Amino acid sequence: MSRHTYKNQRSGWIEKGIAFIVHLGFLLNLRRIVMRFLPFLKLQSRVKNIVYLSWLVDIDHVRSRYPQSVTLWEKQGKTIFTILTYQNEHFGFSFLGWFRKCMPSPKQSNWRFYIDPVQQEKTIIFEQVIVDQMLYVLSGRLASDAMPAQYAKAFEHLSEDQKIHTMFSIDQQYQLHSVVKIGTEKYLPEAWRPLFSCWDGAVRSLVDQDHAWVEWVDQPTKLSQGDIEMPFDFSQIQAAQALNIHCPLLKEWGVNEQDVFAFVVPELDFYVQNEYPLK
Repeated sequence: MSRHTYKNQRSGWIEKGIAFIVHLGFLLNLRRIVMRFLPFLKLQSRVKNIVYLSWLVDIDHVRSRYPQSVTLWEKQGKTIFTILTYQNEHFGFSFLGWFRKCMPSPKQSNWRFYIDPVQQEKTIIFEQVIVDQMLYVLSGRLASDAMPAQYAKAFEHLSEDQKIHTMFSIDQQYQLHSVVKIGTEKYLPEAWRPLFSCWDGAVRSLVDQDHAWVEWVDQPTKLSQGDIEMPFDFSQIQAAQALNIHCPLLKEWGVNEQDVFAFVVPELDFYVQNEYPLK
């Protein structure tokens, strides 16, 4: 079973019906055929309170999670795993213009690894995508191979008194409870210093991404790519300290949850420019 299989954790008849529909092979294949002949409708959102939590992981623990055609970034036997959580503001089609304000504002968390730049520069691959609104689960899965989002009904992501509290869960593996405090000291953890020369260099490497790969839900050896644009003002990126973190998936990889590199991006514009299958 693919990690992107819809996890209908409440197991009610509605959730079972949704899981059945979004996994119908003929619907997925029909959509892929139709989308070959239609222009991609660009998406846009204003995102804020963007919390980056990143860990170094022994690559031998995670290499086999992805197709053999995928080469993860690696240095000294380590790769980087990031959980990126934020609040969207009116995530919808760019052509709507002012009327995009009528679109909902989901909370979202993207779990990702980084692709070796020798294979392709500025590219990540999703481990998981989680949102708190069913509209984006259905639309993402039925209209796209690049956003097979999971649904977390209870999803907190709140900023208060220079702290950002995050909490959500979709199953025993994919859950996060974190509290980060925004600070001023740009401190690069000791374990990261052999890999990056400075705090700014590490931050730029993590945020400066133009492409996102995702395995197909029904055919995990195949991939689609989403082309994204996130214009960063690097001077606005804030150092942060993780006060508390709980993430069971990290324990499976032998990673101490508290050994985290954290920072916050206050807000920026986010664009999805295109999507297509990789050959």
